[in-house]
Amino acid sequence: MIVGSILAILLYFGGGNGPFGDLMTQYVKEPMKTTIVNEDRRDMALKELGSLEDAIKVFNKNVSQDVKELNKLVKNYNSKPEDFNIMFSAALTRNEKEIYNIWDRRSAMLTHIKADEWRTIISSAEAKQAAKNK
Repeated sequence: MIVGSILAILLYFGGGNGPFGDLMTQYVKEPMKTTIVNEDRRDMALKELGSLEDAIKVFNKNVSQDVKELNKLVKNYNSKPEDFNIMFSAALTRNEKEIYNIWDRRSAMLTHIKADEWRTIISSAEAKQAAKNK
Protein backbone atom coordinates (compact mmCIF):
# COMPACT_ATOMS: atom_id res chain seq x y z
CA MET A 1 0.00 0.00 0.00
CA ILE A 2 2.75 2.45 0.98
CA VAL A 3 4.83 1.62 -2.10
CA GLY A 4 1.79 2.21 -4.33
CA SER A 5 1.15 5.56 -2.69
CA ILE A 6 4.78 6.57 -2.99
CA LEU A 7 4.86 5.52 -6.63
CA ALA A 8 1.70 7.52 -7.36
CA ILE A 9 3.18 10.62 -5.76
CA LEU A 10 6.48 10.19 -7.54
CA LEU A 11 4.87 9.56 -10.90
CA TYR A 12 3.20 12.96 -10.51
CA PHE A 13 6.66 14.49 -10.66
CA GLY A 14 7.23 12.82 -14.02
CA GLY A 15 4.68 15.09 -15.63
CA GLY A 16 3.53 12.27 -17.89
CA ASN A 17 5.97 13.26 -20.66
CA GLY A 18 9.32 11.58 -20.54
CA PRO A 19 11.38 10.17 -17.75
CA PHE A 20 10.18 9.73 -14.23
CA GLY A 21 11.04 12.76 -12.10
CA ASP A 22 11.18 15.24 -14.98
CA LEU A 23 9.56 18.02 -12.93
CA MET A 24 12.04 17.55 -10.09
CA THR A 25 15.15 17.19 -12.16
CA GLN A 26 14.57 19.99 -14.65
CA TYR A 27 12.29 22.64 -13.22
CA VAL A 28 12.64 22.82 -9.43
CA LYS A 29 16.20 24.04 -8.98
CA GLU A 30 15.78 27.64 -10.16
CA PRO A 31 12.56 28.27 -8.19
CA MET A 32 14.29 26.86 -5.11
CA LYS A 33 17.12 29.36 -5.55
CA THR A 34 14.71 32.30 -5.74
CA THR A 35 12.04 31.15 -3.26
CA ILE A 36 14.11 30.02 -0.28
CA VAL A 37 15.55 33.22 1.09
CA ASN A 38 17.53 31.75 3.97
CA GLU A 39 20.92 30.94 2.46
CA ASP A 40 21.74 28.01 4.77
CA ARG A 41 18.38 26.29 4.21
CA ARG A 42 18.58 26.98 0.47
CA ASP A 43 22.07 25.46 0.22
CA MET A 44 21.01 22.37 2.16
CA ALA A 45 17.83 21.99 0.11
CA LEU A 46 19.80 22.26 -3.14
CA LYS A 47 22.33 19.72 -1.87
CA GLU A 48 19.52 17.29 -1.08
CA LEU A 49 17.91 18.03 -4.46
CA GLY A 50 21.15 16.89 -6.08
CA SER A 51 20.98 13.65 -4.11
CA LEU A 52 17.34 13.21 -5.15
CA GLU A 53 18.22 13.85 -8.79
CA ASP A 54 20.94 11.18 -8.60
CA ALA A 55 18.48 8.65 -7.17
CA ILE A 56 15.94 9.46 -9.90
CA LYS A 57 18.61 9.02 -12.60
CA VAL A 58 19.48 5.58 -11.25
CA PHE A 59 15.80 4.65 -11.19
CA ASN A 60 15.26 5.83 -14.78
CA LYS A 61 18.37 4.01 -16.00
CA ASN A 62 17.26 0.75 -14.39
CA VAL A 63 13.71 1.04 -15.70
CA SER A 64 15.12 1.59 -19.18
CA GLN A 65 17.23 -1.55 -18.80
CA ASP A 66 14.17 -3.47 -17.58
CA VAL A 67 12.24 -2.42 -20.69
CA LYS A 68 15.08 -3.64 -22.90
CA GLU A 69 15.17 -6.96 -21.06
CA LEU A 70 11.40 -7.31 -21.36
CA ASN A 71 11.59 -6.62 -25.09
CA LYS A 72 14.23 -9.34 -25.44
CA LEU A 73 11.99 -11.81 -23.64
CA VAL A 74 8.97 -10.88 -25.74
CA LYS A 75 10.92 -11.27 -28.99
CA ASN A 76 12.47 -14.58 -27.95
CA TYR A 77 10.20 -17.37 -29.17
CA ASN A 78 11.66 -19.73 -26.57
CA SER A 79 10.98 -17.50 -23.56
CA LYS A 80 9.16 -19.27 -20.77
CA PRO A 81 6.77 -17.84 -18.19
CA GLU A 82 9.47 -18.42 -15.57
CA ASP A 83 11.80 -16.09 -17.48
CA PHE A 84 9.23 -13.30 -17.21
CA ASN A 85 8.57 -14.09 -13.53
CA ILE A 86 12.27 -13.90 -12.70
CA MET A 87 12.70 -10.61 -14.58
CA PHE A 88 9.61 -9.00 -13.04
CA SER A 89 10.45 -10.20 -9.54
CA ALA A 90 13.99 -8.83 -9.68
CA ALA A 91 12.83 -5.53 -11.21
CA LEU A 92 10.05 -5.03 -8.67
CA THR A 93 12.33 -5.79 -5.73
CA ARG A 94 14.98 -3.34 -6.97
CA ASN A 95 12.39 -0.69 -7.88
CA GLU A 96 10.83 -0.87 -4.43
CA LYS A 97 14.23 -0.18 -2.81
CA GLU A 98 14.90 2.65 -5.26
CA ILE A 99 11.47 4.20 -4.64
CA TYR A 100 12.09 4.18 -0.88
CA ASN A 101 15.48 5.81 -1.49
CA ILE A 102 13.83 8.49 -3.64
CA TRP A 103 11.24 9.06 -0.93
CA ASP A 104 13.99 9.38 1.71
CA ARG A 105 15.92 11.87 -0.46
CA ARG A 106 12.74 13.91 -1.06
CA SER A 107 11.96 13.92 2.67
CA ALA A 108 15.52 15.02 3.49
CA MET A 109 15.21 17.87 0.98
CA LEU A 110 11.87 19.00 2.39
CA THR A 111 13.30 19.32 5.91
CA HIS A 112 14.96 22.48 4.61
CA ILE A 113 11.90 23.90 2.84
CA LYS A 114 8.81 25.43 4.43
CA ALA A 115 5.37 24.33 3.19
CA ASP A 116 4.53 27.72 1.64
CA GLU A 117 7.92 27.80 -0.09
CA TRP A 118 7.30 24.32 -1.48
CA ARG A 119 3.91 25.34 -2.88
CA THR A 120 5.57 28.31 -4.61
CA ILE A 121 8.43 26.17 -5.93
CA ILE A 122 6.11 23.51 -7.33
CA SER A 123 3.75 26.07 -8.89
CA SER A 124 6.65 27.76 -10.61
CA ALA A 125 8.15 24.44 -11.75
CA GLU A 126 4.81 23.29 -13.17
CA ALA A 127 4.37 26.58 -15.02
CA LYS A 128 7.86 26.30 -16.54
CA GLN A 129 7.23 22.69 -17.55
CA ALA A 130 3.87 23.57 -19.13
CA ALA A 131 5.42 26.46 -21.06
CA LYS A 132 8.15 24.16 -22.37
CA ASN A 133 5.65 21.49 -23.39
CA LYS A 134 3.54 23.91 -25.45
